[in-house]
Amino acid sequence: MLDLETMKLFFAMLTLVTNVVVVAYVLLVVAAVWSKQAGQLKRRFHELIDGYELLLAAVVAGTATLGSLYLSEIAHLPPCRLCWFQRLIMYPTAVALAIAAWKRFVQVRIPIMIEVIVGAGVAFWHYLLQYNPSWQGTSCSLEVPCGQVWFRVFGFISIPYMALSAFLFVLVMMIALGVNQADVSRHEQEEVAAHRG
Repeated sequence: MLDLETMKLFFAMLTLVTNVVVVAYVLLVVAAVWSKQAGQLKRRFHELIDGYELLLAAVVAGTATLGSLYLSEIAHLPPCRLCWFQRLIMYPTAVALAIAAWKRFVQVRIPIMIEVIVGAGVAFWHYLLQYNPSWQGTSCSLEVPCGQVWFRVFGFISIPYMALSAFLFVLVMMIALGVNQADVSRHEQEEVAAHRG
């Protein structure tokens, strides 16, 4: 079985991959406002993942779910109260995305976006508490304080950072799904108009 150090590095590398996708997407969206080339790159990105948005989101949410279970059940790192809130959002999101990817049920997009925005908010607050434990007040237990840092890979990737990265990746995939669905609707309307004309 892989030891905790190996798994921490593995999870950190996956986290960095999701970070690259999220940051690159945000930069493309912003740059596309001023640059035609960035707009073309953004369109290529959308074309590249068209039809795979739900699957990619499901894989990341599922990996985050399995990762959290590994850390608590195999590595025996007890989750704090904020960890549980993040799990309460991530676990059903992973299941819903897996089913939606299988059935190609794109209508799940808005509810998933709402869930992951809330989850990202909780994860971000948790990440801040790790740098400012005095902010946690009485909302977290003394046995497992929310400011507890079990590890920081590369000096900044902790458990709530990993969760935040997964939530943001899923959000980007749902945004991309919306863009691709809008493109499909626009093409269908253009074809109908062309046939009528």
